[in-house]
Amino acid sequence: MDRREFLTITGGALTGLVGQWNSALANAPLPAALTEPGHDRLTPDVLDRLDHRLADLRRLDDALGGRDLCQLAVAEFRYLTHLADHATYSGATGQRLFSLITAAARLCGWLHFDAAQDASAQYYYVAALRSSALANDALAGAHVLSCMCYQATLAGHHREALNLMDAAEEQTRHLATPRLKALLTSNKAHAHAKAGDAAACGHALNEAEHWLDTAKPGTEEPDWIYFYDEADFFGHAAVCWADLEQPAKARPHIDSALGTRSTGYVRDRAVYHVRSAETHLHADDLEPACNNLRTAAELVSQTGSVRTIDMIRSTRRTMSRYDQEPRVKQLDRQLITLFT
Repeated sequence: MDRREFLTITGGALTGLVGQWNSALANAPLPAALTEPGHDRLTPDVLDRLDHRLADLRRLDDALGGRDLCQLAVAEFRYLTHLADHATYSGATGQRLFSLITAAARLCGWLHFDAAQDASAQYYYVAALRSSALANDALAGAHVLSCMCYQATLAGHHREALNLMDAAEEQTRHLATPRLKALLTSNKAHAHAKAGDAAACGHALNEAEHWLDTAKPGTEEPDWIYFYDEADFFGHAAVCWADLEQPAKARPHIDSALGTRSTGYVRDRAVYHVRSAETHLHADDLEPACNNLRTAAELVSQTGSVRTIDMIRSTRRTMSRYDQEPRVKQLDRQLITLFT
């Protein structure tokens, strides 16, 4: 029995969920004020503090990965939903509260996804999407859809992934900053790459690069998009061309991603080294493939990213024709040491 969970909502059910989100946004009133006597009043200062806690968790994830942070994020989500049910607040404060609930639920979804618990991740993504409609926060909802798109793409549901991004783009057409538009388009490129459509992938990557180039320094952005920058674009492009088995196009982007990505993004750097190993294997260049896979393993051993560990093991399985090579045997010994 595979220890991982599988997606529970696909096909028409997922399309219907997005339709409900679109409809809810179109008709969303402010959350009703709660003014029951005896309940603590929720103030903007308290929301600021809760917002900062979520921001800290997002950045801890860059270094620590999903498995180790899941419980903290779930506790934040439960506390915020408790406040929604029991605190006293105005309609405007409630709107912001539901935006925070969206952020917490999305983070829970992402962390469970990184821990290779796909069904649990989807549960929290759905909760985040519904909360974003209650908050009338289309931008936060688009971020949730981008995460759902990534999950669906890796699960092989390419058409559904593209539909998710189409919905996100439509709802944020007049709201999204260039950086958010670049993120959404990068996700479309990945879905096209996984579907084997190199032309559509290349077009989407060019569009994403255009939007990122037009992002002006100092433009006010939601905090949750802090991670998407030039380095992340290079990483997206590298992953796309690696999936399309075009190492000559993938490798310069991998080098750029590794050259510009901060060392604090431990999991991202591990993923880039895995992709680098794959491109070298496509060229039958064994030594750099082993070196990159070893570096990826050393990095990911510092995190709780089960998903990235699975990527390393999957790439190692593609090296089976080299099983008797001394360099591969040495790599196996090192992988056993790191992952046991």
